Amino acid sequence: MVGVPDSAVFCVLAASCLFTLFSFLRFSLNLGIVERPLVQGLVWGLLTGNVTLAVSVALVFELFWLDLIPAGTFIPPNAAAGNLAAQCLVTVFGFSDPARIVFPILLALPLAWIASRLEQTHRHWQDHGYNVLQGWLRLDSKADYTPGLLLRRAMIQAASVYFLFFLLAVSLLVALTSWLLGHGLLHPPLDMFSWGHLWIGATLGGLLALRVPGSYALLALGACGVAVLSLFTG
Repeated sequence: MVGVPDSAVFCVLAASCLFTLFSFLRFSLNLGIVERPLVQGLVWGLLTGNVTLAVSVALVFELFWLDLIPAGTFIPPNAAAGNLAAQCLVTVFGFSDPARIVFPILLALPLAWIASRLEQTHRHWQDHGYNVLQGWLRLDSKADYTPGLLLRRAMIQAASVYFLFFLLAVSLLVALTSWLLGHGLLHPPLDMFSWGHLWIGATLGGLLALRVPGSYALLALGACGVAVLSLFTG
């Protein structure tokens, strides 16, 4: 059985703090591209001392969700959840080759959708604060008008929920990855995948962003061509 490295506690806590920060940058303090996966990868790389590896992992998530941006009431998948969880697993277990890194990426991907649902739930929780604010505006006396209190309460609530959710989720993923490694389930041939394979696969998100039916046909045609070529050259 593969044990969990001593660095796991630091990595999980650091990733949880970064996830909380980048989740705030999505809606509470929107600074544009600052909350993108590539920026997250750069920050993680600076913390861990391996910028190239961290940015390579982040590029997969950047390309995969290139099409999904916040618009109106739509809450896209929280790429920070999947990206930082994968970064944490890669660092904790010392993965360096794409053939093994693909597993942390796949394990972490669902967290992006779960985190977006959590953000939606938090918005529903704030309906009470909105009703309180409307009540204040209808009163002649403004003595109880303290919108700053509602804002601080919402931010503290969000930070607590985001941090605890990610801490629990990544801790479970670390334990799961340790179990899988201990049973020999994450030991593929090192030449099975390259970074090019992962990035090309992730560009599916960019192709879907085109919204052009012809691009989808071209993608399907290209995939069939590659499959046929593999049969004749394999």
